[in-house]
Amino acid sequence: MQKNKLLPKQMSRRRFWLWVLALVVLRLALCSQQRVYTWIDGAPLDDELMFQWAQSISAGQWLGPYDHLTLSKRPFFALWLALLNRLGVPYLLGGQLLWCAAALAGALAFAPVLKSYRGRLVLFGFLCWNPAACASFTWRVYRDNIYPALCLLFFAGLAGWLLRCAGPLKKSLGWLVLAGAGLGCGWLCREDGVWVLPFGLAALAAGLVALWRAPGARRRALKSLAALLPFGMLAASVGAVCALNQSWYGVFALSDFSEGSFADAIGAMTRVKEEDWQPLVSIPTSVRRQLYQAVPQLQPLEYWLEEDEDLQNSYRNPALDDYQSGSFYWALRQAAQNIGVYDTPQKAEEYWAGVAQAINTLCDEGVLPSEGGKRSGTTPPVRAEYVPAVLAESLRSLGYVLTFGGCQPYEADRTIGTTQDLAVWEEYLHTSTNVAAVAGTDDPYYNPLQKGAFALLGAVRWAYALALPLGFAAGLVLWLRAGWALWKGRGQKGNGSPLPWLILLGLLAMAALRIGMIAFVEVASFNIGTYVMYLATVHPLLILFSGVSCLCWGPGALAQKRRPGQKRPA
Repeated sequence: MQKNKLLPKQMSRRRFWLWVLALVVLRLALCSQQRVYTWIDGAPLDDELMFQWAQSISAGQWLGPYDHLTLSKRPFFALWLALLNRLGVPYLLGGQLLWCAAALAGALAFAPVLKSYRGRLVLFGFLCWNPAACASFTWRVYRDNIYPALCLLFFAGLAGWLLRCAGPLKKSLGWLVLAGAGLGCGWLCREDGVWVLPFGLAALAAGLVALWRAPGARRRALKSLAALLPFGMLAASVGAVCALNQSWYGVFALSDFSEGSFADAIGAMTRVKEEDWQPLVSIPTSVRRQLYQAVPQLQPLEYWLEEDEDLQNSYRNPALDDYQSGSFYWALRQAAQNIGVYDTPQKAEEYWAGVAQAINTLCDEGVLPSEGGKRSGTTPPVRAEYVPAVLAESLRSLGYVLTFGGCQPYEADRTIGTTQDLAVWEEYLHTSTNVAAVAGTDDPYYNPLQKGAFALLGAVRWAYALALPLGFAAGLVLWLRAGWALWKGRGQKGNGSPLPWLILLGLLAMAALRIGMIAFVEVASFNIGTYVMYLATVHPLLILFSGVSCLCWGPGALAQKRRPGQKRPA
């Protein structure tokens, strides 16, 4: 007799899918009360840029006329917006559907080790209702609305492949395609997509070892070749965008910001030794003064960077009385635009290549004081002085993620823009904005139905804030204990595959890497405070780690694995 009729231990496949459908529909119903938040003329480098690109794509003009912003960021989110517009799918609904699909992929990836449908449903439920996936930052028309889902698709795809790679190819090929889709789209969504590659390379190595060690495995060579599919899809995705840029702008490149001669020029500027090091400022005024005098190509920029009020009001940090690292390169590109450098991509490439060569030559010859050799990149150099602050911010970020800080399901600020401008946004996105205000205030107005939905989502957030720290602590203990058991039983038959344990190790390492990367950027460049938008890729990793550890090695799982009459393990 079943004690739990709703969630029986021996849940049928049909009941599983009915539960999945119910959880998705309920989530979509609550999230349908959310509205787009934007600030017209307030985010020209972010939301507005992506929206303009999407409009250009819909008009058949790729990314539009070339200027200093055209190839500054990667275009997948604009392609996503154009796709939703073409299909008539509301923007926020599209993002939630993608997240639910990624959550389902994450749960089903571990089906070989989660034998019961109930276990898979529990894992799916926790992933699907992740509060970070509907937090207020997702209301923005920006790429982080979908980036966590794309990353989860990649991780789920590789995990699903690893757990099936020793079996028939047809059972694992779809997971490789899923991983390739997540990797390719995620790489084209943000410039820091490289952070997922360590997991990809480690998974590839582990999978190939498992393939060639499996007894009686057939068609090893074909399976090994298929394992390269995600990386082939990545290369094809990047090549397609580069080909489009070549066709429209005459440059076979993904970006002229984070790579190429502009990155070389920024890297060369950071070589010049400053008189007094100041945190957050990688190219201070003292260095810029030296560069204006020593590098003729940079002299025309001096007025714009040091005297033009509009440019300084837009990018200079009054508290530092200088440009901080995370905004200087935008000011530099704007100044270069003002003197005609960005008339064509070829002219910009030639200009920044000349700047980089001139600075590096002067540094090599000792004319300019320098520290370190040649470097290329827009991120500040890593310095020992940053280490304590980065470690502190990393710990703070971990606590912020575990307790779902910043994950309130409503936007406290009201959309800003003219009626005409907002009508264009709402029509293109098929979604209303939160432009209505409470009478006599500038606070956004939400009707009773919206407030009720936000209250339920807020309650879910608080439940997660209590559950994930406990689940993560329990999962960590169980995972370590399982690792010790694997080590003690190595070489023994029936000891089980180490792949699930290694996959969770990889997920944990990726969560730590992402937290460390964002902590460094915050300490060295942004200085905006711990912000959930940049950490939203970590939540699903910790949920997966905690959920799979508890479901695989928790007391309930051990009880199911014991045979009748078998003693409880010590």
